[in-house]
Amino acid sequence: MPKLALQEAAFGFTDVYKLTAAEITSLGTGAQKVIAKVPAGGIVTDAAVFEVTNFAGTSTDLTLDVGIDSADPDDYINAADLDGLTKVVFSTGDGFTVGGDVGTGNGVANNTADVKDVLIEPNFTGTVTGGEWLVCLTILDPGRLANPL
Repeated sequence: MPKLALQEAAFGFTDVYKLTAAEITSLGTGAQKVIAKVPAGGIVTDAAVFEVTNFAGTSTDLTLDVGIDSADPDDYINAADLDGLTKVVFSTGDGFTVGGDVGTGNGVANNTADVKDVLIEPNFTGTVTGGEWLVCLTILDPGRLANPL
């Protein structure tokens, strides 16, 4: 996932990854891929999945998880319904959910000394023949303030 330029990041996100139907098919259901890194002491404060091109195919249950827990990477986005998505889903994962209320959490801090991988995990049956989505994240790194440019 490339870091965005200053003028792009001004829109609120620092990282973006383009996910295509071809990549979903290539990965297969339940497979994971690293798309970004959260630095030690960093935090993801926002996450979104934005539909660029409508889904096509026979799958009626294409979902996407985004997070750092490889056992169930749904810390940022939990089971985004890509085949039924109207346009966008924001911060629906476990790190943004308090007491079952989506959108009430403040994000997911990496309170470790290690960098954490951000993973995507598509799940589906049938075929995925078309569609394109942007996975957008705001990743803050307070550690950079210790050694400013």
